[in-house]
Amino acid sequence: MRLDRWIALAAVGVLTSGVAVAATTQSGQNTPARAVRAGPAPAATTTPTPRATHATRPKPKPAPKPVHTSTLYAIPAPPAYPTGCPPRPRPPGPPFHPPTPAIATADLPAPVGVPRSRHVDLRAVSGKGMWLTTWPDSTLDAGKVVRQAKAAGLRQLWIRTGGTKQGWYGRKFLDVLVPRAHQSGLAVIAWDFPTLSDPVADAKRAELAITGTFGGRHIDGFSPDIETIYEGTFNAAPRVAFYLSLIRRAAGNLPIVATVMRPSSNQLVTYPYRAEAPYVDVFAPMVYWSCHEPGQLAIESVRALAKLRPVHLVGQSYDMGPDGGRRGLPTAREIWRFLDAGKRAGAIGASLYVYSQTRVPQWTALGAYPWR
Repeated sequence: MRLDRWIALAAVGVLTSGVAVAATTQSGQNTPARAVRAGPAPAATTTPTPRATHATRPKPKPAPKPVHTSTLYAIPAPPAYPTGCPPRPRPPGPPFHPPTPAIATADLPAPVGVPRSRHVDLRAVSGKGMWLTTWPDSTLDAGKVVRQAKAAGLRQLWIRTGGTKQGWYGRKFLDVLVPRAHQSGLAVIAWDFPTLSDPVADAKRAELAITGTFGGRHIDGFSPDIETIYEGTFNAAPRVAFYLSLIRRAAGNLPIVATVMRPSSNQLVTYPYRAEAPYVDVFAPMVYWSCHEPGQLAIESVRALAKLRPVHLVGQSYDMGPDGGRRGLPTAREIWRFLDAGKRAGAIGASLYVYSQTRVPQWTALGAYPWR
């Protein structure tokens, strides 16, 4: 059976059983619904009804019986500790030599002025989502992607449309994906990988996605993936602020989501979260847990960044073995724990990276979790 059909059938079952869940869940907590019980009509009587006084108070109604519901896993989700850890040690690589940017930081102008207030609707980046990494020579079955996302109850799709090294190549994907996604009630967030070696050139590429029309429609948000010098990104605070000010001015009220490093103790000291905050509407930290407990990392990430901007968590549904992490995909229970812990901590949404490696267990957990 084809994967998309299997997922669609599984989702129907989940949604069918989830009706009771949706009716009894509020803020991620299972709360018994009130039970309405029909009783026989009272018999006729000639006895006068006494007036309600301090001596004739009405009897209290019995407490409603709890309604038992079922979910894929328990809610609240208990910790889910990864197995297969620690990973095998990797041999040491060559010494790191930081590259040199095309334009020195000292030669960049100050950030451009942007409106002090803006009215940005964050519904497009709320709830559940999935990330797609496309390249200039990639092919995209937009119909299949949209069907899978819809069956899993997703709210948005995040799709790579360019990068400093590859340039802008998003049109051929957005032209087919945006209309199909919008017809199914899904939002499309374009994302880009800027190195910020030349922030002006990176901003011009972002503007093609932000201001373009694709199948007669616009994207629903834009997300620059701003990493560190170890990934080839020049993320000094003045460079980041200047770049984001350019795309903020172009975006108007379109949501700008900064995809950022997980706020570990080290990143909180070295990464420019505060320089980004005035120009973005949401932080999307990459919470790839490998051998760590996913719920704890989700909670810590929300607590650290929600002081600056709302948080949309990006979780792991790919094999980190090639990067030196734990081998294999995260389990469905880990995905469930990540989603539940993040939602309870206050995240406005959560998504998984990456579509091409996500399999049935991960799709099932993502689809079954009742993110409201």
